[in-house]
Amino acid sequence: MSTANAPNAGPVTALPLAPCVEFVAYPRSAIAASAAREWPDMPGQTLRDAAGRPTVLHFAPNRWLVPTPLPSLLLQLTALERSACGMLLEVEGKWQEVRIQAAHTRRILASGIDVETILKSRDCAAVVLFDCPAILARHEETFHLWIAASFAQSFIEVTAALPDPRPS
Repeated sequence: MSTANAPNAGPVTALPLAPCVEFVAYPRSAIAASAAREWPDMPGQTLRDAAGRPTVLHFAPNRWLVPTPLPSLLLQLTALERSACGMLLEVEGKWQEVRIQAAHTRRILASGIDVETILKSRDCAAVVLFDCPAILARHEETFHLWIAASFAQSFIEVTAALPDPRPS
């Protein structure tokens, strides 16, 4: 088990690596009409499951992150790739989901970025937090965060060193 996958007693925990794919649409290609109706078509939009967890994140132009994809969605993505709409990339090990305890989320994120400005008219965005490439998504008051996996341990260490303004 790598250090990035090890349990952490602090407010930030890197979850075990999980299956993950990205779909990159070819410039000037239209994603099939049926997929476009189901998918977020503007950067910053997401699809969510019934629990509000992001399932498809349109985090940048022509790029979608699909954490822990369902088999039916993988079939759809494969069909889009075969019809020359884009490229499906298996990226397990590139992105690692990171959990921040609810009581610490806003403090930690505000130490690195202006969350409200970045997500003002978006559900998700590609960001850099403490020099760590990341994808951030919000649903109501919950934040989901994927850090470039090679930066996950650094992110945990940096956030652990942040001052806690709460009285001890």
